[in-house]
Amino acid sequence: MSGEGKGLLFLIALIVIWGGNYTWVKLALADVGPLTFNAARYAGAAGLMIVAFALGGRLERLLPARGERLPLAFIGLLQVGVTTGCTALALRHIEATRVVLIIYSMPIWSLVVGAALFGERPTPRTSFGVALGAAGLAVLTNPLAMAWTGAALPGVLLALVAVFAWALGAVLYRARGWASDLWSQIFWQIAVSVLVLAPIAAAYESSLAINITPSLLANLLYNAIVPSVIGYWCWSQALGRVSVAHASQLLLLSPIYGIVQNHLVLGEPITASTYAACALILAGASLSLRRAERAT
Repeated sequence: MSGEGKGLLFLIALIVIWGGNYTWVKLALADVGPLTFNAARYAGAAGLMIVAFALGGRLERLLPARGERLPLAFIGLLQVGVTTGCTALALRHIEATRVVLIIYSMPIWSLVVGAALFGERPTPRTSFGVALGAAGLAVLTNPLAMAWTGAALPGVLLALVAVFAWALGAVLYRARGWASDLWSQIFWQIAVSVLVLAPIAAAYESSLAINITPSLLANLLYNAIVPSVIGYWCWSQALGRVSVAHASQLLLLSPIYGIVQNHLVLGEPITASTYAACALILAGASLSLRRAERAT
């Protein structure tokens, strides 16, 4: 099999791993608070990475270069702590289908953030992509498409904060070159997020009951290993064989997979407005990513 073919296999695995994880997180939140769940799964991921580094005789390379630790910590807090924390909180309020669609509008938000911070000028094509994505979000959250309860608005706002934090972190990350090893960067971002999430979870969720069920334990173990460690490994392997733009465009299939899995596992409905929002958001994100491909 060619290198590009292997890259596509890694990306297909990621579509299942990342696109489908919203379902499993939604199920886990029936037994534990969202911040506690995130702190626990990332603590497990960080611990596994320490063991892996030690067994590989690379423990001295666990941390990134000194000059890169502070900016990577901030980016990690955005992309790991804020994004996944707010995503988990949003899942307590609205359907996983809506959350996954909002989160995967990230390429559109990254264009907006890049223009605001670095003066990146969008082309007419990418401006049209942003407009399509905004229209998709409007369809997804309009009063006729959503049962607006007291919990729905906070859920939508939390998902929007999550995707904005992901976009901001991505823009800041690509704004400079990094000398540190990819795995040390991942470990550092996860570890810093745990140090922030753990005390916040202890302060705000100490009164929430934790039901230690086999389902919760399996979900924590899965999230510590598969989306957090294996997922990033697949991503790095894919990027070694496929361009970033092409890989990102293929990952746009993740919300489609997630929507289908949410329907099958959680029983969430797939309505006409869901189809319309999905088409608009994915079309807008795809146009946004084509700009990135020309820039690389």
